Amino acid sequence: MKSIITKTIAGFCMGGALLAGTASCTDLDEKLYDKLNDTNIDLSNETDLSLILGASVAQYRYLVEDWFGMFHLLEESSDQYMVPSRPGVGWGDAYVNLHKHNWSYSVGQIQNPWDIAYRGIAYANMVIDAAPEDAKESIAQAKFFRGLFYYHLLDMFGNAPLQTTQIVEDGYLPEQVGVEALYNFCVEEFKYVKENIGESNAYGWANINAARMALAKLYLNKNAYLGTSGNDGFESALAEVEEVIASGKYSLAPNYKDCFRENIDDCPEIIFAIPGDRTHTVQFGLQSYCFPQTGLEAYGSSAPGYNGSCAIPQWIYTYAEGDKRLDDTWAYGEQHYAVKNSDGTYSVNAGDPIPFSSDDWSGTGYLNYNINVHSIDNPGAYQQEGARLHKYEIISGTNDGTTADDFPIFRYADALMIKAECLLRLGRDKETAASLVTDVRKRSFASLAAATRTVADLEGGSVYKYGHSEYTCEGATNWDPASYVSTFEGGADIELGGLLDDLGWEFCAELHRRQDLRRFKMADGRNVWNGKSWFCKDATTSTTYDVYAIPEAAMKTNSKLVQNPGYVVGE
Repeated sequence: MKSIITKTIAGFCMGGALLAGTASCTDLDEKLYDKLNDTNIDLSNETDLSLILGASVAQYRYLVEDWFGMFHLLEESSDQYMVPSRPGVGWGDAYVNLHKHNWSYSVGQIQNPWDIAYRGIAYANMVIDAAPEDAKESIAQAKFFRGLFYYHLLDMFGNAPLQTTQIVEDGYLPEQVGVEALYNFCVEEFKYVKENIGESNAYGWANINAARMALAKLYLNKNAYLGTSGNDGFESALAEVEEVIASGKYSLAPNYKDCFRENIDDCPEIIFAIPGDRTHTVQFGLQSYCFPQTGLEAYGSSAPGYNGSCAIPQWIYTYAEGDKRLDDTWAYGEQHYAVKNSDGTYSVNAGDPIPFSSDDWSGTGYLNYNINVHSIDNPGAYQQEGARLHKYEIISGTNDGTTADDFPIFRYADALMIKAECLLRLGRDKETAASLVTDVRKRSFASLAAATRTVADLEGGSVYKYGHSEYTCEGATNWDPASYVSTFEGGADIELGGLLDDLGWEFCAELHRRQDLRRFKMADGRNVWNGKSWFCKDATTSTTYDVYAIPEAAMKTNSKLVQNPGYVVGE
C-alpha cells in the first residue's frame, strides 16, 4: 500500500503534474489529497477505494472549471471569446497570446490543465491497480475518467505521456507513446466502459451513453488528431451516436437555457455533466471573468466581477435575426438592475438602468455593453466594450455567481449534430442531416421557417466575416477610420461552413469550438483554426498551434519528454 501511495506522488511529480506551484484554485484538492495518505487509506477496502475514485472525479471538475482550467484555455483561443487587455482594469498578458495564437510553453493557462489531468489520472490508476478483477463496474468508472483525462490531453497537447499504473520503480518517468497510440488507448478505455458499466446511470458518473459520446467525439476528430483523411472515423462516430439516439433515454430540452441552469440533473437533454454545489464544489467562477462588479447587479448577484472577458465582435454579428441563442448566451446593450419579486425570485435586467461612468461610450452614464471592441491589446478593450457571456446561470440573491452551476459535457443535441455532420461528410441521407439540424434549432426560433436549414445552407460557406479587424486609436468614443487595421477573408471557402456556423451557435462556450475549427477545412486544405484571421489573430500556414506546447515545468522535470514541433524550449 505504502509504495503505491508514494509512487503516486513521485511518478507524477517527475512527470510535471503534482507540482508545488499549482494554482491556488486547486487548494481544495490539495487538502483532500492531504487526507488520503498511508495512515488512513486501505486500498483493499472498497470504501477507501471509492474515496480515491471520488478524488479523480473531483479533478475532472477542476480540469474543466478551474481559474486557469481547460474552459479558459480552449475558449480564449477560439474565434468566439477572448480576454482583452482593459485600460484602467488590467488583464491582457498571456490572454493576449492565447487570442493571437503565439503562446509559448511557459503560459500558465497551459500548465494548470496538464497538472490537473495527470493528478486525476494518478487517482484513477490507483483504483485500477487495487480493485479486484471482478469489480468491473468500479474499474469501468475509473477507466471512464482516466479516458476523459487522456482524451483531453490528446486534444490539447497531442503527444502526451501515457502512464497506466502507479506501481512503478523508483526514478520512473512517464514516456510519450505517440499520438496514434494515445488515441488508440483512449478508444480502448471507452470500449471497456461500454462493455462493463452495466446499467449505471448516477448523475455525474459514467454511463454507457456517456462512453458512446466520448467515443463519438474521438472518432469525429480522428483525422484532425492523426493527420489522416479517411471516412472511417465518421462511420464509427455515426454508429456510436445512433446507439445513443436509439436508447430513447434523451430528448431535446424545451428551452435552450434549460441546459445551463444551476441544476440540470433533471434536464432530459443531459447525457453526462459535472455536478455543482453551493457548498462543496464552488469552482466555476466564470462571472468573475466576464462582468464588472456592478454588472452582476443585473442578475441580483453579489458575486465578484473583475471585468475581463467578452465576445469577439465578428462572432456576435453571425447570429441570424430572431435566433434566441444570441440573447440566451450573451449580454449586450444597456443593463438594468434585477428586480426581486414577491415570491423571492428575481426578474433579471428588469429594473432601473445601472449607473456606470467609466468609458461612457453611450453618453448616458449607464452601463451599456458595446458589441464593438477596439483591440485585444493596442489599446485593448475599454471597460464597457464587448458582449458578456451569461449562458450559464448567474445565481440571483447570493454571491455564488456561476460557481455552483452544473456543467454539461455531453448533450443530446450534440448526438444529433454529430449524426448530421457524419451523414453530410459521408454523402449519405443529406436531407435527414438537414432535418436534424433544424430540429435542434426549432426551440430557438419563433417559426419553423426561420429555424429550417437546408442541405445547401449547411454545405455552403460560413457567414462569419473572417479577417483581421481592430481599431488602434485610443478612447472609448474614438473610432477613427484611419486607425482601422483590417483584412477581409470571409467564410465562403469553408467546406460545410454553414454547419460550422450551426455548431458554433448551438455549442458556444461548451468546449467545442477549438475542435470544430481544427476539424473543418478550407478549400486550400488548411483548417479554419490556422487558415482564418479573426479580430487580432492572423491566419497562418503553420500547424504549430494545432496543439499547445508541453508545459515548461513538465519539460524541466521529465528529461524523456520531447516538445511538440515548432515550439522552442527556453522561449
